[in-house]
Amino acid sequence: VSGNGQLCVEKALKLFAQLINNKVFLLTFIRTLEMQRSFSMRDRGNVASLIMTALQGRLEYATDVLKHLLSDLIDKNLESKNHPKLLLR
Repeated sequence: VSGNGQLCVEKALKLFAQLINNKVFLLTFIRTLEMQRSFSMRDRGNVASLIMTALQGRLEYATDVLKHLLSDLIDKNLESKNHPKLLLR
């Protein structure tokens, strides 16, 4: 993108980076994506890779988000009484 479009793209990326660094937004964003039936395992892997790349400079924050998501997954698994081996699939 060149010219004025490049400035708009850079501004949009900076604003999105601010949102990614907001824990409430990031957790809501991930949960919303996971609720979509058309969101495949490949899509999940791609989005996770992109988010982790964006958070490379803030690994403590990324680890905290991952712990929170894992805790939610464990709680959800206990509620539905699924087999424990299926938890991390």
